[in-house]
Amino acid sequence: MKKTLCLLFGAFFGHTAAQAGSTPDALIDEATGTEITTEPDGLYLGDPHLEFFTRSQSITTRLPGYFVGFTGYQHQFEADFDDMDGDVSSNEFALFSPILPLNYGDWHLLSFFYYTNTQFENSGMPLLPDSSLHSLSVPIAVLKEHGDRWISGAFVMPSWNGDFEASDNDAIAAGAGVGYVFTPDFRFLLGAYYSHNYGNDFFIPAIQLIYRPCTDVEAYILGPIAGVSYSVNDDFFIGTSVRFSSPTWKIEADDAGPERTVNSSRINLALRAEHRLYKNFWGSVDFGYTFGREIKIEDLDNNTLQETDVKPGPFLGLAINYRY
Repeated sequence: MKKTLCLLFGAFFGHTAAQAGSTPDALIDEATGTEITTEPDGLYLGDPHLEFFTRSQSITTRLPGYFVGFTGYQHQFEADFDDMDGDVSSNEFALFSPILPLNYGDWHLLSFFYYTNTQFENSGMPLLPDSSLHSLSVPIAVLKEHGDRWISGAFVMPSWNGDFEASDNDAIAAGAGVGYVFTPDFRFLLGAYYSHNYGNDFFIPAIQLIYRPCTDVEAYILGPIAGVSYSVNDDFFIGTSVRFSSPTWKIEADDAGPERTVNSSRINLALRAEHRLYKNFWGSVDFGYTFGREIKIEDLDNNTLQETDVKPGPFLGLAINYRY
């Protein structure tokens, strides 16, 4: 669930970013560095234009908009266990999609659908299943713009994680934040994130920071992900990032052991290349190295059944992203 935080803060507070660039004769908001746009009066359905974190029509960056949807695959290559004999690899398929936004003036209601399917292959850890583990989250956020410089918001995220047979696979998370535009090149958000997951409570402060030293470069922190992106041209950009993730699934009792939870935490250091395929659709390739990896299996009373570190190893990811 923690890995979803980067999607939430990246998508909720950068939801309407489109491909970069501006027309020479456009009216520019001096506070945010974006073209001044008008939206329909009253209640309407559709994509809002959030001045605060948008790259849309921005004069401070040539990078494309933040993604608001993607489908992707990631393969974690085989790596040995540190504390026992055996090894593990994994395959993950993911789908992240917006649901039609609702807007009223400076108020915006955004919701998303996020699904992952993870399958481990291992030897030496019998409590780690080789069947597909599913995660389904539906983040719902409310945002309020306060002029050109301030934004505030909160979200709630019910989720379901595990195999299809285990009982009570549901969990919930929530968060809130407030952000401020210091200059068109520097934007900062401070918030908090809380989750309740199978009897475990987790709380952490969360920040989003965006800094653009020039129009071709952007440095950012989005919750548990940080990185730098560089625009080669209007159709191609590259970047590097470091990301922490720690999903947990609930597993049905079987011949290997009792009903239990499986947590897999890791840090991915990645290089990314992304190219425009058609209009707002982009294809990306990620290659990198995973370290700080741990697999922990507990019963429902939080007693450890199996636990091991995993040695560092490479991973490869492919995705199609929709950037608006």
